[in-house]
Amino acid sequence: MKKLQSTQASSESKIEHQNNQTAAGSGSLSGSSNDGPKVSRQDIELVQNLIERCLQLYMNKDEVAKTLLSRARIDPGFTTLVWQKLEVENADFFRAYYIRLKLKKQILLFNHLLEHQYHQMKYPMPPRVPLVPLQNGIHDHPMPVNNFPLGYPVLQQPPSNPAAG
Repeated sequence: MKKLQSTQASSESKIEHQNNQTAAGSGSLSGSSNDGPKVSRQDIELVQNLIERCLQLYMNKDEVAKTLLSRARIDPGFTTLVWQKLEVENADFFRAYYIRLKLKKQILLFNHLLEHQYHQMKYPMPPRVPLVPLQNGIHDHPMPVNNFPLGYPVLQQPPSNPAAG
């Protein structure tokens, strides 16, 4: 991934600088130049570095924006703007990244279903419909077996009367 030249130490000092600015009352980083503070190259690099850290945790764009808002008080619009710029500059990376995010989602769903199946097998639920009691291992049917509708008509044999013949 194309990366601006900066070290982790300088990134952390930028985070401290950002936190000091926010604590001093300058507000959060904003993408709008009319009503907020001017956005410097350092601000863009800071947000890019934070986004790259979030990418290592396989976060999607919304999760990154919410995380940067809650932890660094960075405006989600500005985060989205920097994300989109990274997408344009690194189209192949993001194409593969989005596939990884889909795979992550499928793995999480599979693990959830697997855990659900485990609990179903370990603690089976009683049937909702009561079973007919067994008599000598055979179900007690109220009607003869040949009266069950099977989809084909069952022809009844006329009773044979040996005396009539």
